Amino acid sequence: MDGKLKQLIENGDVFSYLEQTGEAFTLGGIVVEGNKVGRTLGYPTANLKSDDISTVLPAQGVYIARVKHNGSWYHAMVNIGIRPTLDMDHVTIEAHLFAFNKDIYGEEIQIAFLDRIRDEMRFNSLAELKVQLDRDARLSKRLLQQIKWS
Repeated sequence: MDGKLKQLIENGDVFSYLEQTGEAFTLGGIVVEGNKVGRTLGYPTANLKSDDISTVLPAQGVYIARVKHNGSWYHAMVNIGIRPTLDMDHVTIEAHLFAFNKDIYGEEIQIAFLDRIRDEMRFNSLAELKVQLDRDARLSKRLLQQIKWS
C-alpha cells in the first residue's frame, strides 16, 4: 500500500480509500471472545483477531461496513478502539452484524470498511453508551441501505 493510501486509512478516511482504489479497505481474521458487554446492551459483537498484527488499522472510531462470513455478506457497524467507557486500554476491532445471530467464535471473517460515522467516545454509563449505540445502529442501517451494491 502506498503512503497516501496508508495515510487515508490511518486517518479513518476509508471512504476516500474506497473512492480512490475502487474497493473497500478490508481486514480479516478469526473471531475471538471479548468481554461480552455488547450482548448485554443488545449489540453482540464479533471481535476480530487480525491475521497480521502489523497491518495498518483505521483510526479509532465507529464505521459502517460489510462483513463476510462463510461466503455471505452482512451489513455491520464496527468499532475500532480502546472502549474508554469500559476503562480498557488495548485496541480492539469489534463488529456488530445486523440481522445475524450465530455463534462464530473461532471462525474467519472479513470486514470491508465503507465509511466512518464518528470518533470513539467515553460515556458516563453503559446506559448512555446504549443510547449512542441505538443512534449509531439507526444511522448505519440508513447509510447501508443507500449504497448501491454490485
